[in-house]
Amino acid sequence: MKKISVIIPVYNNPQELRLTLGSIAGSAFPLDGVEVLVCDDGSSVDMKAVGAEYQGAFTVRYFWQEDKGFRPGAARNMGIRAAEGELCLFLDSGVLPTTRCLAEHWRLYLQHGPKLVTLGYIYGNDLVSDLDEMRAIIDGNSPDQAAAIMRARHMLDGRERDYAQCGDDLSRWPAPWMELWSLHFSVPTAFMRGEGVYFDGFFCTWGCEDNDFGIQAHSKGARFVLARGAEAIHYPARVRSYDRLHNDPGFRAGWLKNKEYLKQKWAGHGLVQLWLEKGGKAVKALPLLDLEGEG
Repeated sequence: MKKISVIIPVYNNPQELRLTLGSIAGSAFPLDGVEVLVCDDGSSVDMKAVGAEYQGAFTVRYFWQEDKGFRPGAARNMGIRAAEGELCLFLDSGVLPTTRCLAEHWRLYLQHGPKLVTLGYIYGNDLVSDLDEMRAIIDGNSPDQAAAIMRARHMLDGRERDYAQCGDDLSRWPAPWMELWSLHFSVPTAFMRGEGVYFDGFFCTWGCEDNDFGIQAHSKGARFVLARGAEAIHYPARVRSYDRLHNDPGFRAGWLKNKEYLKQKWAGHGLVQLWLEKGGKAVKALPLLDLEGEG
């Protein structure tokens, strides 16, 4: 049995996949305990061949589903069902883990046990840093070097403002699933399969499928942990999703449809309703939960 199954949804993006696989190949974690599951959302280019380029570094397995639109959640589900590792690490194509990233996910899994959602740290996904500058940093440096440069230039994880407000101990947050972004996180395989936690097949446009996954996991008793030491870098897309959300009517319409579905699906969940109706600011204003042993 492998220790870590790295699940990567792909779609017609061979260069981004190479960046991710090349970074995994440089990991300090023993690669004989790692498998990479390339989960293809119906590409028309040969993504299987890209994965095969790295077969000598670690085990690579390839899965394909028919192209029926934007379905990375369904692609990830292929990986969850096929995984042979104890821990599933979800990375998007174009996410470059640093050398210690996999080891930190594994350490936290051993520390916190089988009901766990670990949020990895991501440089390059904030809303203000210059995209061309970030690309130049990543193109000219190793992932570890690039992470250090981006840290020094304050190109931090886009969730830092939330962490500053509510703290790093996500187990005290009433709704830690707000912070789950699907591009970098890990969950024990047996927990997902045993509790039936999968990505909802409804979502076929951008947005909310990762939060829905987190709500499911949280409702099944998962502890959420922030892994600052599990650093990775997101190679910037040509246009930020946030910008598309505000400038592309079709993109925004898909997101709004997903929000409405989520509202109906979790109609009896007060925190989900508060988040969808009043926004994350209202949820983050709630008192933190007591730690065990506190009054």
